[in-house]
Amino acid sequence: INTREMKQNPKSEKKPNSLNSKAQDQNREVLDNWLQLAQLRAEKCELQEAETAYGMALQHAKAIGDLRGQMEALAGLLRLAGHAVDEAAISRLDTELDSMIAAYPDEVPPLVWHCKGTVAWFKQDVKVAQRCWHRYLRALRADTKLPAREELLGKAYASLALFWRETKPKRARQLSMTILSRESSKNLKGTVGILYLVLGHIAEQEFDTVTALEWYKKAHARFLAEHNWYYHLYVLYGYARIARRQQNYAQAYWYLDMLEKAAWGQHFNQFRREIAIERSRLEQDAVDLLIDSRKGVVKIRDSGTVSLRKQYILLHILEALSNAHSRPGDDMERGLSKAEIIECVWNESYRPEAHDNKLYYNINRLRKLIEPDVKKPQYLLNWKEGYRLAPGLRVQFLGGRSSFAAVNQGNQRGESE
Repeated sequence: INTREMKQNPKSEKKPNSLNSKAQDQNREVLDNWLQLAQLRAEKCELQEAETAYGMALQHAKAIGDLRGQMEALAGLLRLAGHAVDEAAISRLDTELDSMIAAYPDEVPPLVWHCKGTVAWFKQDVKVAQRCWHRYLRALRADTKLPAREELLGKAYASLALFWRETKPKRARQLSMTILSRESSKNLKGTVGILYLVLGHIAEQEFDTVTALEWYKKAHARFLAEHNWYYHLYVLYGYARIARRQQNYAQAYWYLDMLEKAAWGQHFNQFRREIAIERSRLEQDAVDLLIDSRKGVVKIRDSGTVSLRKQYILLHILEALSNAHSRPGDDMERGLSKAEIIECVWNESYRPEAHDNKLYYNINRLRKLIEPDVKKPQYLLNWKEGYRLAPGLRVQFLGGRSSFAAVNQGNQRGESE
């Protein structure tokens, strides 16, 4: 009877296949949604959420037996592990991915090579990174039916430009300008902003800070328009380096402080390493005496870091002397009289009988903390009827009275008495 019915109604033979095809399409759509969500989360700097989404994509791909989906999810997780500098996770994911590549070489999505190249770049394995990115480019060229192929090709060239910006800047500039002239009208997401970053970095290496800043501003506008907060962090990082090169050290510190707050957590370990390196350069280049009132520390080039803890009066004295030391004009690097210090620090009119001992006491406390030899001061010198910081001393004061909380005012009064 069933055979007769099937012959009378041939459509019934195709019904199971059409149902299976529809289910497969739905499953693939769910997988694509998870992968797209993971990428979107990564662009928004929500790396932990991106990791969760890639994990869900991997779980779903395994459930439906989608090899390419599994590889894409593993590649995404591998890249996040690279950002987090999680060596154990990198080793585990890389091994699992390599075994799948060896078993199913015809199923490898191009994105896998991009992620492997990025992680190799993080690990400073130049040869592996270049080899992976070239394979990524070849795979994109070969797959003419790949969705969003032009956008992916743009990212592939942008990755090579990023890679060459340090070792082959002329080649990186030529490649970037060529892609921009050809592809800017297509409005390829991500690609144009990255190329602006590359060109800004190259100009920065050539000490052309004006041109570098122009490129960084273009990248800034691009990433804001695309809501790509991850690469926007690298624009701010570029601003910090430019500020250091222009000797605007306070601005440079401001950018680095902001980046450390934005790139919080272990998922940003790679980026935080770069910030730490730049902060070290800044501290090395910027000053002989760095006074950070926000943290209550003084960093001295020759003798390290000294903590002033909650000794706000000493910080205020340093602030007043720093302002006098860095004033523009013919009287720059002059000191302050005792009357001026009393007025700036204690907000009182100077009276020798009431203020001299108080001032001597705090100056001596300060010298004991920052001077290598109190009997032969190098930083805080006597000057006429007052004090000054040594001429030629490069001084940077971060923060100020506005950075102290109101609750500390009582402590200040206690110190002054």
